[in-house]
Amino acid sequence: MRNILTKPWSFIWGGFLVGLAEVLYFLKYDTPIPITTGLAKMFATLEENITKTDFIARTYSADIHWVVMGIIIGGCSVALIERERKTWVKYPLRVAILAFIGGIIFGFGTRLAQGCTAWHYLGGIPGMSLTSIVVAIVSIPFAYLAFMLMAKMNAGGFMKHHEVKATVHQCLELEYNTETLSYDPEHKPYKDPVRLIFTAFFLLLIASVFWTAVKGESANSIGGLPWFEIFLKGLVGFLVGFGIAKSGFGTECAVMSPKSLLMKPKHFEAMKVAKITQTMFTGMMPFAGLLVAIIMFNLTILFTWIALGWDVPVVVEAGRYKWGFHLGHLIGGPLLGIGSVLMLGCEIRTYSRLGMAYLTGLTALPGFMLGYLPYSLYQDRIDEFFFSRGFMKEKNMLELLPDNPYIQYGFAILYSAMLIALLIWAIKKGSQITKVTPKEYITKSTDEIFLKGLHEENAGGVK
Repeated sequence: MRNILTKPWSFIWGGFLVGLAEVLYFLKYDTPIPITTGLAKMFATLEENITKTDFIARTYSADIHWVVMGIIIGGCSVALIERERKTWVKYPLRVAILAFIGGIIFGFGTRLAQGCTAWHYLGGIPGMSLTSIVVAIVSIPFAYLAFMLMAKMNAGGFMKHHEVKATVHQCLELEYNTETLSYDPEHKPYKDPVRLIFTAFFLLLIASVFWTAVKGESANSIGGLPWFEIFLKGLVGFLVGFGIAKSGFGTECAVMSPKSLLMKPKHFEAMKVAKITQTMFTGMMPFAGLLVAIIMFNLTILFTWIALGWDVPVVVEAGRYKWGFHLGHLIGGPLLGIGSVLMLGCEIRTYSRLGMAYLTGLTALPGFMLGYLPYSLYQDRIDEFFFSRGFMKEKNMLELLPDNPYIQYGFAILYSAMLIALLIWAIKKGSQITKVTPKEYITKSTDEIFLKGLHEENAGGVK
């Protein structure tokens, strides 16, 4: 058991914990896990408690979001268990700036797309939301454009699922330079002014949020929310954060990875992408992990709908305009893709990385706040422009079918079967590409699979 807890996990097991969190939340609240609006309310506590302004608070009431706090604690717990806080990871200033800009772009994108990638990918796709599938599809090409930008800025080597010091040390011995860009034995993180400034902002936010929780005046505060619900929401967040921190699970890299099958190794090398990232992408490890989470939630929705008569959750917040799919989704989706790549991870991954003390997580956090500002300041104008122009009123694919339960049940079962078939294909194809058995693919971490291949190449005289 100790070995399991102290070593990184595969994406499969990370996806399992994220999927379990989605299932638990849905069984209690009949909805996927909401994320982004909760963070906006946490930012509003800074205005209520410190600045006495209402730039964000005019739209989002100050409150604590226990799920977000749980994700951060989950990431921090992994760092403590593995005895490796990511303060040792040294990012150049340009990468930190890109993460900050990515946070701004992603934050605004969540307002237009009416949800983050976690909401659409982990909630919408299991719920058969056509809108969420479209958001995912339109985000992919723009995520690749951001990927290309990172490569042009000589930051391709920093795009990894995680930085693991033991892996970096072995790559250092084997002289694989793209794997060791973040390592500098002379680096002193506590003398880094960028880290100190953004850490101070993070700690100030946490203090403000807990002060609001202790005051007991908001809906989710201590006293405003039953202890059982505080525990449940915290546990759900903890499972998400722990699964991400143990595996490197993320949403955007997952939907991008199948396209890497069309990319030749020389293309990755020209972009100076880390070899471990090549292994991860071409092996479709993030894709398999995402599918595990999606399938777990989808099967839960299927059972509660068919057997118990529950409603299929609606992930489209249509607002007063009542459109299931609108212009905001087409614009917000690309912004989510771009922001995720620049931040080196989607929103929930960034929260977990905050707990692990990654610099990019710290710099992306205030970027989120700035990204929310345009919407909170000009909500009516943005709503009218982006949300009043709809393309369809239907909120999921079932509404496009005849109003016959057997037709809809049959479609839903086929949809679930397709997701399961995709997972089986991803595991088989991924294990073939990475030259491991399906059992190793499921049970071993990305680092273990990568190092196994690296040592085999080195033993064969190939570098």
